[in-house]
Amino acid sequence: MQHIPHLKDLSPAEIQEILSKAAEIKACPEDFTKLLANESLAMLFQKTSTRTRVSFEVAMTELGGHGIYIDWSSSNFLLSGIEYETEYLSRNVSCILARLLRHSDLEKMIAVSQVPVINGCCEKFHPCQALTDILTMTEYFESDISDARLAFVGVQNNVSNSLAVICHKLNIPLTLATPAQDDNGENLDPEVQEIIKTSDTINQVADPRAAVEQADFVYTDTWIDMQYFNQPDLAEENKKQVEKLLPYQINEALIRGQNCRILHDMPIHEGFEITAAMVRDPRSIIFEQAGNRLHAQKGLLWWLYQEAGKIDS
Repeated sequence: MQHIPHLKDLSPAEIQEILSKAAEIKACPEDFTKLLANESLAMLFQKTSTRTRVSFEVAMTELGGHGIYIDWSSSNFLLSGIEYETEYLSRNVSCILARLLRHSDLEKMIAVSQVPVINGCCEKFHPCQALTDILTMTEYFESDISDARLAFVGVQNNVSNSLAVICHKLNIPLTLATPAQDDNGENLDPEVQEIIKTSDTINQVADPRAAVEQADFVYTDTWIDMQYFNQPDLAEENKKQVEKLLPYQINEALIRGQNCRILHDMPIHEGFEITAAMVRDPRSIIFEQAGNRLHAQKGLLWWLYQEAGKIDS
């Protein structure tokens, strides 16, 4: 059975297949309104969400299926072992989306689930976002996507990990401009670190200006994981993190004169990783990128259900 805990197990051809189908469905959504008729997707959220929930629920609806929202804190996932609740859940639905705090819990779900499980974001990976990002870049880059130069500026996290994987597989030049890692390393993955170290298409630097100088796309993400952003007991620690990362802020000074597109996976914390002016800059395609979450999810759902033998190609 095929699961999507990350993108490491997918071949370049499989990734391209997902992206191609996403573009096809986006172009002619009326042709796919019964694709997932009578299918149900359970959507389990331990972390807060706007885009992941909305895009997957709308995707299932527009493909003829049904999305079931499950709030971790108001379900028995809060009270029982994740393995037990998952095994029960997988006997009622045909796919599970899980947005969890810990990748280790996602692995427990995958171990017992009788249906495909999709990682809707954890501390190490955000595969659905990376698929969306490449889909968006493809729409805004006139040449072959392997010639597009992508710069990710900020903190190394689940988004940059997934970008490293997909860019490595698709031979897209990626420069990661990140400060030295001095936290507990919860976002780091040994296999991704090896990819960054050995890939011919990935470069990691400390200087954000060097990263964006020749970039076609400049990408940033929140500097502080959403589950920690508003915690009073972490206020001092978060303040130090912000001070360290200010040179990596996407602002007019950093990309002045650059012929690039600005990306951000949202939610946006203006005045931190990006200024309000850059969010609305003519070079920004942030909201187009966010809108593509819906279409990328449709391509991924099509691929998973096809792999499961539930639909024809």
